[in-house]
Amino acid sequence: MEQRDDGRETGAPPGFPKNRMEALTDGIFAIAMTLLVLSLDVPAGIHDPSGATVTAMLASQLPAFYHYLLAFFILASFWIVHHVQAERLRHTDRTFLWINIVMLLFVTLVPFSVSLIGDYPGRIFAAIVFEVNLLGLGLLFAAQWRYATHNRRLVHPGTDIRRGNQRVMVVPAVSVIAILLALAGWTWSTAAYALIPLVMRFLPPGR
Repeated sequence: MEQRDDGRETGAPPGFPKNRMEALTDGIFAIAMTLLVLSLDVPAGIHDPSGATVTAMLASQLPAFYHYLLAFFILASFWIVHHVQAERLRHTDRTFLWINIVMLLFVTLVPFSVSLIGDYPGRIFAAIVFEVNLLGLGLLFAAQWRYATHNRRLVHPGTDIRRGNQRVMVVPAVSVIAILLALAGWTWSTAAYALIPLVMRFLPPGR
């Protein structure tokens, strides 16, 4: 095949191949999910190694461990969604790549927002920072999907756009609920994210 001025072969699909985007995304998700464990700290100054002291120390870490698990599985769910979305793409373009890069910025902030909850347990502002982080992440996933599917710009024929539109809005909707609960004074507002698997289960199937 002949080469065009931009280096691609004549007859090749427009846009950019998606493999490098997937490689970058996989790497950043892997690093962010690994860094989450740093939010779990062993309290310093424990001089009594008795079983009761260790048990009390572990019990004090339960909120931090809960948020570690919550963030880990939410990031895992986002990674799965990204994998599914990438399978629907024929190729990417510059705008899509920039949306993806900004989305990854919010992914790398998740370990920070989880650590903030661990450092300030029960503080509403810490929960709101975490929830706003996930709200931004969810909205960028939705924007990425909406951009790719507008007039079927980047996706394969036959892609179930309607079902995808419903699924990408679940995390933003739950995040808004969690933020409102936090503003109302509920210190365990992040428990709202337990709704996500339930909502996903009862979404209507695609056609």
